Amino acid sequence: MIQTPAELYIKLISDFNLSERILCDLHKPCNKSNGHRCGSVMTYPIIDFDEVKTEYQRGKSGNPKSSVDGFTYKNQLCCFVELKGWADFLAFHTNPDRLQMEIEEQADKYDLNKKLMDSLFICREVSENADIFKDASIAFILVTDIDVDEDGTMELYSDLMGLAETSSDWQMICNRELKDKLLSLPSDISTYYIKCQNFDETISKL
Repeated sequence: MIQTPAELYIKLISDFNLSERILCDLHKPCNKSNGHRCGSVMTYPIIDFDEVKTEYQRGKSGNPKSSVDGFTYKNQLCCFVELKGWADFLAFHTNPDRLQMEIEEQADKYDLNKKLMDSLFICREVSENADIFKDASIAFILVTDIDVDEDGTMELYSDLMGLAETSSDWQMICNRELKDKLLSLPSDISTYYIKCQNFDETISKL
């Protein structure tokens, strides 16, 4: 019976004929075919959980499942990874009179709780162990491609609204809206909000 995060990881690779990836490969603007955008290419192995979901659902009826973007592990910790890029969004949405609203509307589309719950369900089904996560801790790592707040100052700018004019101000609003989505997750889930370039370092400290 599958019981540990490592065993689950190996079974997912085996059952769905997956190749290990790196975080950069899961973000379309940064994968190999498009050329990595920065010099900080990640190395920690991860699997594409969207591929797991697609193969799991093949031939099944009923409402389709959602899924996180990636799955990996560190010791007894199962790590579910979701990427939400803002860089391209901000590059193509440039009307300052509408940008705040467009950021909020984009963030409202993200249902992180459903993504995680459906991913946990798929893992339980694949492992044939309803208690697979009973003794394993779960981490939800939300990754973005813009600078993130590290010192708590973002809260001081919660009323920016129509005042934001610089790139850093818009990024601050993106971060605020995205971080708020983590509040929808169960309180016993450890959550992290990081910039993509800090993924390997974050995993190493878990």
